[in-house]
Amino acid sequence: MSKEADARIVIDRLLREAGWDPEDKSQVSTEEAAADGRADYLLKSTLTRPLAVVEAKRFSIDPYSAKGQARDYAKSLAAPFVILSNGIEHYFWEYETGDARPVVGLPSRADLERRANLREHRPGGLQSSLNALPLPTKFRFNGEEVDARPYQLRCIQAADEALLAGRRRMLFEMATGTGKTLTIAMLFKRWFQAAVCSRVLFLADRIELAKQAKETFDEYLKDYPSTLLYGGKRSLEGQVVVGTLDTISGQLDPGGFGHGYFDLVVTDECHRSIYKTHRATLGHFDAIHIGLTATPNPGELRWISNHERQLVRSTYMFFDCWDAARQEGQPTFAYAIADGIKEGYLSPYQIYVAESKLTFEGTTWNDEEIDPTDWGRSAESEDRLQLLIQEYFRVEEERPQTHPRKTIVFAVSERQAVILERLFNKLLPDAACARIAEQTGKFQAEVRQSFAQKITCYSNNGNPKPIIDRFKFDPLPVVAVSVDMLDTGYDHKEVENLVMLRPTTSAMKYAQMRGRGSRLCPKIGKTGFLIYDFVNNTANFDDPGEQYHRPKVVGKRPEGGKEDNSFDNGTIVTPPPTPPPQPPKEFQLIPAGEREDAFRKRQMITVGPEGLEMDRQRYQDQWKKSVDKLRETDPVVQKILSGNDITEAEWQELAQRLNAPDFWFDELALRKAFEQPTGSLNDFIRAALGLYTFPTREQRVERAFTTWVAEHSSSINPDQARMLHLLRNVVLATVRETAPGAIDSAIFSRAPFSLLGGRTKMENLFGGSEKLGSILEELNELIAEA
Repeated sequence: MSKEADARIVIDRLLREAGWDPEDKSQVSTEEAAADGRADYLLKSTLTRPLAVVEAKRFSIDPYSAKGQARDYAKSLAAPFVILSNGIEHYFWEYETGDARPVVGLPSRADLERRANLREHRPGGLQSSLNALPLPTKFRFNGEEVDARPYQLRCIQAADEALLAGRRRMLFEMATGTGKTLTIAMLFKRWFQAAVCSRVLFLADRIELAKQAKETFDEYLKDYPSTLLYGGKRSLEGQVVVGTLDTISGQLDPGGFGHGYFDLVVTDECHRSIYKTHRATLGHFDAIHIGLTATPNPGELRWISNHERQLVRSTYMFFDCWDAARQEGQPTFAYAIADGIKEGYLSPYQIYVAESKLTFEGTTWNDEEIDPTDWGRSAESEDRLQLLIQEYFRVEEERPQTHPRKTIVFAVSERQAVILERLFNKLLPDAACARIAEQTGKFQAEVRQSFAQKITCYSNNGNPKPIIDRFKFDPLPVVAVSVDMLDTGYDHKEVENLVMLRPTTSAMKYAQMRGRGSRLCPKIGKTGFLIYDFVNNTANFDDPGEQYHRPKVVGKRPEGGKEDNSFDNGTIVTPPPTPPPQPPKEFQLIPAGEREDAFRKRQMITVGPEGLEMDRQRYQDQWKKSVDKLRETDPVVQKILSGNDITEAEWQELAQRLNAPDFWFDELALRKAFEQPTGSLNDFIRAALGLYTFPTREQRVERAFTTWVAEHSSSINPDQARMLHLLRNVVLATVRETAPGAIDSAIFSRAPFSLLGGRTKMENLFGGSEKLGSILEELNELIAEA
């Protein structure tokens, strides 16, 4: 059986690794006499003042169980900290401000001294220190007098309250354009002044974003120097260290950043950071951890990637914001895009949806089938892109033309971006070219050749920054064709158009792309932006304000499994394994005139104060709370509970009471929020009261199939019935993973039908292509209504 002495051997080694010398009694004394016993170790400052009592336990004992004994020792020795360890597990305890917390290593002498000094600078305690500081309602920033926005102050207050409640991990969800970095800079200054922390680490996703953050800190935190860490040795300068996770993770070895070096660690875009290696980097630091993200919670957008859903859950868990009972995240503070638009801090937007046949149905070329997911990756059609670009110009020319509208086009690949740049310049209408030349003071020839420009990692010989700056600060180019360059972390208030040509199954990616247009810009009179959605991204994620249309899967899913609509276990998600590289397919370009394309759908959707849908989860929760309140007071609701008949006049009166301006509880909005396209007000009330359960989407689609087959049973032979049964199973599998799009005959060219003879066999079985098409059309109508 292990003994305490065995644990002490390990603890001695850990102390040495943290820079302590256990043999120097001016640093570490053992068996120090204390109240009712002896402290195993007493760690001392450079002035030999007590810093921490270390209580050692044998390997088999949970060191947390020794809290009471260790605290008594620490109090009698006037040591502000306690460390509990069995050599394997360790806890650090500031016993006057919170509970013991697990740590992965021991702090250095310098870090313990610094933390002890922080405590001494709070003579009245943490709450008194914070209460003595007014909230920063006004301040100078970039040479201007700035009023702090109410939600920024609410965020700071939420952070204070969480800190006072003993929380060491917090998560702030703030939509793109709401000033996350400035808000966190305001919090830094407040906590510096309150002696909450003296050294902070700000982690960015990319070095460009780290540079942007440092610019904000340099401007707002003039009295608190910041350092941008590129690599190499750690910097000992500055109270604010800014770097990337990759840079910091390489500096955690002995001689690098110790476990207690930072008092506060802030991770920007934290949803993308909770991977296996990065989580270990964050866990290295015994610090207050704050996660920042612009990614909306899964209640605002429809999430069709199970990997992302699990990743977001892992993020909530890391920041102690996961409610296991409700199976949802509860961030410390949230300010969604819906809130920003309603309160006038973010730009409302419209969505123009146009679907072309080639985009969603694919085609064949050189006897090879081109799947819709191949566009931009391994194949492209000039006819398809020309149709979409001309539609963009058609809509643009119908809008007021007070100035050229800066536009970001989200493209799939370098090859596609080159084609798009050429076609945008070529197809620019002559009248528009002349007008832009006059508005910008350029020659028409210059406008024609520089109207659009691609911005990819290959641009300008691998240095795209000058082109990015030109798009931001110069009149030309008007259109930037981006491949993974401008979709995250790019702030340009003048962007008024976003063109979606890149399909994605990532809700994070979509939210980031959408956020590029969300900033207001009074300088140019910008009051809104327009999304041109040519790949149905907005429907895939059920973008707020859009009347629900079943998403169409237009890109390959990143994971192969079925989606689970609940988060099922507590494991930390790691990215799915990368499949072995496949031989690259030769890129096929279908020349203009070879494959005519046409639109099959066009639709304009307004998203703003009048048509903006609330966060779906919040809407559902408020509906249930409102109906529950009426349970005791409303006579009509009481009739529903008792099963009595209700008159039409009573229904109308109840509907009017529920349709309040705060939440607009009407039947149409409830159908959208609960994704029940055939639900009645009676159904929604009974469901909120626990008297009724809605059928799932899968059940509704299965019922639609069964109904159709039953109605046509007299005209369907056994072979046809078997194929329809197989088709139903394929569609139901799609429902379980996302939600089905329209079924077209191309489905029969893929497995499992391709193994049974493919499209030709199906057409022969059902009496020709027209008959098969008619059957699919009827089934699509039923599925759309389900």
